[in-house]
Amino acid sequence: MPHANQKKIIRLLGVGFDSDDGHVRITRGETYDVLMGSDESHEYIQKLIQKIEDALAAQQLSLDDLTPEEFAEFVKNNM
Repeated sequence: MPHANQKKIIRLLGVGFDSDDGHVRITRGETYDVLMGSDESHEYIQKLIQKIEDALAAQQLSLDDLTPEEFAEFVKNNM
């Protein structure tokens, strides 16, 4: 658990760089934003974030419970 002066993650940002159709895709969730990308990569990023949120919820955690380092370790061990 983070100490009072440690940085916390409060939001996830997913960005796709593979769009060539000129369509601007933006999806906002309670704890995330997904920007740009092809339809396929945009959907993939959304599903990945949902998978991360589900894994956090299964362990009774939320994003703001973790420091960036703890989040990276969590993703590495749970995805």
